[in-house]
Amino acid sequence: ACKTTKITHAVLVRHASSAPLREGAASRKDKPHDWKFDDQMRVLTPKGIKQCEDASASWFKSLDLRAILSSPARRASETAMRMMANYETEESKVDSLYLRMVASSHPAGMSEVCESLFETMGYGPLRKFFEAEGGEQAFQAYGDTVCEEMSTTMTGPSFAEAGSSGSCIALFGHAVFLNAIAFKIAQASEFSEESKNALLDLDLGETEGIYINLEDGSFEKKTSNVPEAPAPAPAPAPAPTPAP
Repeated sequence: ACKTTKITHAVLVRHASSAPLREGAASRKDKPHDWKFDDQMRVLTPKGIKQCEDASASWFKSLDLRAILSSPARRASETAMRMMANYETEESKVDSLYLRMVASSHPAGMSEVCESLFETMGYGPLRKFFEAEGGEQAFQAYGDTVCEEMSTTMTGPSFAEAGSSGSCIALFGHAVFLNAIAFKIAQASEFSEESKNALLDLDLGETEGIYINLEDGSFEKKTSNVPEAPAPAPAPAPAPTPAP
């Protein structure tokens, strides 16, 4: 799909810092459908909004974008919209970007093995999930499903009629699941074993991106490198009251 649409680069962006599940949210194991809805409704925190501003200003707005794809989870789509704010401006004179949801990129309900491993193992590089029992097969299957949906989207008539002529497509999604998508892209594009191993060991932080060059088989990690603001210093203790 990338060759036929003249897309030469892809960037996979992890969503910004978001609020936890609401109090009283459904259990994933007991009510998976209700849990998925609750998970999709998580919003960005003030920290996450600042992360979007920093990432957009420091690296995202310089990309030659044609399309924005996003997980349907609110934290991912809100990250996409906020990072686009510095891109689609009256001053920038860029064409409007193609914008679509990729339902399969939100991992809830996609694979019990992937969800269970992530639930028990937490964040980290893709390699540790591949090394877990059933992990490599499950994450490879997840990556295949998302790439297939992306390909269907990119070969549709509305994509061909998009206003922008940029050469990069962006996907906003979730933690190690983005690494799985990147790994499938690397396999399909016949990247070197060195590059694929580097993808396995890449740990992606909030609003960081995996920027993939589909022409030469390389990638780089995009990050704003903006240090977090230090915690405010504690207020000085009040002076002791003089004895009478």
